[in-house]
Amino acid sequence: MKKNTRTLIITIISFAVVITIAAVAYNGLRKNAPAVSFTPTIATSQQAVEPKKAEPAAPAAEAKKAEPAEDTGNSSEEAVAAEPQADAEAEGEKGPVMPNLPLTRLDGTMTSVYDVREGKPVIINYFASWCPPCKQELPHFQKAFDEYGDQISFIFLDALDGQRETLKTVTAFIRDFPFTGPVFYDKGEFAMTFQTTSLPTTVFIDKEGRVVKGYLGFVPEEVLFADIAQLLN
Repeated sequence: MKKNTRTLIITIISFAVVITIAAVAYNGLRKNAPAVSFTPTIATSQQAVEPKKAEPAAPAAEAKKAEPAEDTGNSSEEAVAAEPQADAEAEGEKGPVMPNLPLTRLDGTMTSVYDVREGKPVIINYFASWCPPCKQELPHFQKAFDEYGDQISFIFLDALDGQRETLKTVTAFIRDFPFTGPVFYDKGEFAMTFQTTSLPTTVFIDKEGRVVKGYLGFVPEEVLFADIAQLLN
């Protein structure tokens, strides 16, 4: 009987030690591991993108159209067709252009990404008040806003769905956290545009308005500040 009791006690202690070691290891990994980096793709809609202004054709192009075709073995049509492909490749290297998504402030007034951007680089952090990793990373996003708010436009975009997250819950959360960064919400345009259901999601936009990087999930402080340094350079 005593032998069985001793064996049971040893088993319980060993199990507790294993659980403790696993918990410490998990917390260490969660703290040090960056979020899943993803290459943002843009699924645009007519509402999300500002209409492009029609530009008059260049005089040189008009003159080419007026000239009779010549059989040179390398047609002008082939040369013209190669130019858009080169432009597309250059755009792919730089990243997609950020659409001018509509934004709503917590007081109900409307604005947009371009109005908030004001020609500066942008960091958009898509979050919700009920999301644990969002809460975990918010303090160092606040720190980044305090330090770089004059050089970078921060957009903290709440995933307001009217059920789990409402205007009342996010307002109370921002007040009690506390948090002083600029908070907005939309009606699902961000999630649709970036084809993401992950909270948090963070995207970085350079001063030219191109999306250069994105993360799905918690972003550690050292990763955030390293990417900010790249964004400003």
